[in-house]
Amino acid sequence: MLVTLLGVLTPPDGSTGIAATLSSGDLPRAWAAGIALVLALVSAAALIELARMLGRVREHALFAPAGTRHFRHFAGLLALAAGLRVALPPLATVAVAWQAGRHATYLTFDGGDLLALLLTAVFFLVARLFDEAARLEDDSRSIV
Repeated sequence: MLVTLLGVLTPPDGSTGIAATLSSGDLPRAWAAGIALVLALVSAAALIELARMLGRVREHALFAPAGTRHFRHFAGLLALAAGLRVALPPLATVAVAWQAGRHATYLTFDGGDLLALLLTAVFFLVARLFDEAARLEDDSRSIV
């Protein structure tokens, strides 16, 4: 989050001596900064949910329902960040082209962005496994 803020707030000419730069591609710096801040906020919210989940892990309650709920929230926010990373830059590129009066533009998609979407699907699978583990843990306690 801090590096993103530094990249957004520092001038691109490097006069401040800070090496954090914002790569905007063909987008205006303000548009790229907005996208970077949105992605950083959603990613930070996902990490907060992960920290909340890890804070709920106890020796005798590894798969507490509240903890697995936080992991599902983490997976959802991470999926949102990955989806926004795929969708926002092309939408912004189309909007900039439309504002400039151009009727055509080039859109590029990075394979890494699609891999991030695949990884978030894996996190949802892990969340489902945590839910099942919590159910089995509750069942085993009720038997004893």
